Amino acid sequence: MLKAWKSVGMFVTAGAALAVLGGAVTYTTARGAAVPPQAGYTVQPAPGGTIEGKLLWVGKPVKPEKLSVTQDRSACGNMKEIYPIEVEQGGVAGAVVWIDDVSHGKAFAFPKAVVDQKKCMFVPHVVLMQPGQAEMLNSDPVTHNVHVYAHFNRTSNHMMAAGSSPVELTLMRPETVMVRCDIHPWMQGYIVVAKNPYYVVSQSGGAFTLTDVPAGTYHLKVWQQKLGTKDQQITVQAGKTTTVTFKLGS
Repeated sequence: MLKAWKSVGMFVTAGAALAVLGGAVTYTTARGAAVPPQAGYTVQPAPGGTIEGKLLWVGKPVKPEKLSVTQDRSACGNMKEIYPIEVEQGGVAGAVVWIDDVSHGKAFAFPKAVVDQKKCMFVPHVVLMQPGQAEMLNSDPVTHNVHVYAHFNRTSNHMMAAGSSPVELTLMRPETVMVRCDIHPWMQGYIVVAKNPYYVVSQSGGAFTLTDVPAGTYHLKVWQQKLGTKDQQITVQAGKTTTVTFKLGS
């Protein structure tokens, strides 16, 4: 069975208070719309340092959840194997790493968030974006729907037939938004609307890098949908690299 979605860590829970977005500094999206940063964060570039690290897997081997496909088998296959934790080369890939309490630094430079539907899966499973628009595609020869579950952004539900035009989702408030396909209920993904530019998704081996980080002491956090949130206090020095290791296990 699919597990219920839980908001954890910086991924705000229902009923939690959210600071009003605003401030003197604005960012510009690819479409030219002015986007305010998270309250309390200002663009103030200065000589910074680098954070490099790995999310090491120390748990038992991860077994997939096997789900039978009952419709659209020609496109989706007869069975889906869903890995709740993506372990590659001894590390956790697909987890979000971010600095939670940075107050100033570089401007957003994330590429536009684009999520496709391929072989009846959301690709990528986790994507980062700055407040603005995310683009949903459907490359499958079958109909999907994009059901958006959010606390502080607009919830919505969009039917996407095969060959249909992209759907633009406007997500202006920082939080983690879950997207699901009600037609194919194993399809589930996450769009992380960042509150500052210091977010990254871990890669193979659990590797991650954050650059141009202002000198200071911060809380570095990690979130993975199955494992929840962990954090470490780190100190960054200008012109130097801070190395961090998280040990994650089930």
